[in-house]
Amino acid sequence: MTTKTKKTTPAPTAEPTEAVVAKPAAPAAKARKPAVPKPVATAEPPSVPEPPSPVAAEADVKAEKKAKKEKEKSKDKDKKKKKKKKEAVLMRFEAQHLELIDARAESLGLSRAAWVRMVVAQALSAG
Repeated sequence: MTTKTKKTTPAPTAEPTEAVVAKPAAPAAKARKPAVPKPVATAEPPSVPEPPSPVAAEADVKAEKKAKKEKEKSKDKDKKKKKKKKEAVLMRFEAQHLELIDARAESLGLSRAAWVRMVVAQALSAG
C-alpha cells in the first residue's frame, strides 16, 4: 500500500491577507532570586468548608433577606408606636389674632402652623 498526500491549495479569498510582521525580541530576563523554602505544614491541614450547593446557597440568601425584611418591619412598627404619642388638636383663633400670628410668622420666615407649634413648644418648656 502506498499513501500519497494530496497537495492542497488554499481557497481564494476576497480579501487580501496581511503580511506577518516580526515582533522585536523581548529583553533578556533578569536573574531570579533563589526560592525561599516554604514553612512545613503541620500534621493537620486546615479545614476548608465545602461550598454549599447552589440550591442551598439560594435558600440561605432568601432566608437572610426574609429575616432582614422582618427586622426592618419591626423597626418601622417601633417608630410608628413612638410617633403615635402625638395627637392632633384643633385650635380656633379670632380674626384679630390671626393677623398678628401671620405677621410674626412672616417676620421669622415661618408658616402660620410652624409658628404656632414653636410658640406652644416654648410655652410648654417654660412651664
